[in-house]
Amino acid sequence: MKKIYFILMVVVITFLFTSCKKDDDASETVRYKKDWVTGKWKQTDLVMSVDAKLGSTKIPAGTSMIAIAPLLAQARKNPALIPAITCTKDNQYEFNAQGAFSISGCTDFILPKAGNKGTWGLQIYDAVIELLNDKSEKDPHWINSITPTKMELALTVIIPGVGAVPLGLQLEKLP
Repeated sequence: MKKIYFILMVVVITFLFTSCKKDDDASETVRYKKDWVTGKWKQTDLVMSVDAKLGSTKIPAGTSMIAIAPLLAQARKNPALIPAITCTKDNQYEFNAQGAFSISGCTDFILPKAGNKGTWGLQIYDAVIELLNDKSEKDPHWINSITPTKMELALTVIIPGVGAVPLGLQLEKLP
């Protein structure tokens, strides 16, 4: 009988320690993801997230929208697409630890709802960065990948004459 009580005590103690460890890991994950997002970032590219066709030309996922902006503008007979896309290439983003964000550069094409400033937070198990503009309108974006120095956010951009296009906003952390 003493063996059964001893085994039960070991199981209960093991369960308590492992469940506490999981809670610590979860809070640690939240902290480091927020720490990774916090800071100043520069845009390095804006890429296609899926394969697409432009006329008879196949555009593979990962293709730079900035590089193909002239081709897209020519195919859609819309020269205004070139500056709308290429003006984003020098965008800089800042996410501070207090939950505010600011973007210097063009946001009308890629982040029209978020605008240039507002607040931010992590949502859905820290897989989504939610931007709220000055009117408290939500603009959530999946974090496709993140490291301490690189981040890619999922965007869906409406391109006139094309439709909704899934893109990846590639960012690099500034020192």
